[in-house]
Formats: sequence, structure tokens, C-alpha cells
Amino acid sequence: MGRSRGEATQMCVECYADESRATPLLNPQDCLENHMQYICGTCGRCICIEHNPKRGLQRWNFPFKSLEIAKLYLRTADYSMKRPCGIYEMRSESGRLSYKIFADAEDLRLYLRRNRGKARVPVSRLHRRRVQGVCGHAGAEVDSR
Repeated sequence: MGRSRGEATQMCVECYADESRATPLLNPQDCLENHMQYICGTCGRCICIEHNPKRGLQRWNFPFKSLEIAKLYLRTADYSMKRPCGIYEMRSESGRLSYKIFADAEDLRLYLRRNRGKARVPVSRLHRRRVQGVCGHAGAEVDSR
């Protein structure tokens, strides 16, 4: 998926990435050698899908610094949950923004109830676009600006 300068990027229809080799982001060699990877069948991108048995979490369960990074892990959430998931912008009491992936509105509601210091940014500030899916489902909701 090499692109020349000035050429528009096109999102992968399966894993939602604009760049086929965008992950892993942290400790890439260790991640590729020692963690389970979801390999995109369309663009070949490797996405960490490692499950931490002690905490019962996967990489996509954690907050992300930016929407762009969260989008890189959205496909692993879809795959793990066996349904389209969504990215939500969160604002802490201190005003810090982060982005989290949730399987549905109920998961978001439970998270907000357990984490009273977090608040979802009003929906009017977010834009959703439907992404054409593969592997047996209609696609995922990607919240973006």
C-alpha cells in the first residue's frame, strides 16, 4: 500500500487503517514475536490481539491517546466481540481527552457508572460513518470528527 507524496490515503475495508503497517506501535519486535496477532486479510497489517489472562483484558480495552490510534485497534475489538464495536471520545474531570472502544452502548454505560470521573463528550461533537465490513458482518461504527 505504498503511496506517493500528496496521494490520498484509502482506508482498508477490513481493518479500518489508512496505513497497512501502522501497528504494533509499542515495542513492535517483542509484540510481533510474543503476542497473538490479528492479521488483516486485506492489507496484511498485524494488530495485537493478545489477551491478558490476569486482568481479562485485551489491548483494545484500554484508552488511547488519539482517535487515529484507537482506529488501528477497532478491528480486533470487532473480531473479539464478534460484532461491530465503536470508538467513543472520553473527557476526564481534568479535561484530558482519550478514546475508548466499546462493544455497545450498554458497555459504555457500565464503564461510565464505574468511572464517575469520566464523561462522554456530547454526541453532537462526534461524527459517525459506516464502514463496509467483511467476515460476515455489516461493518463497524467509527466515531470521528
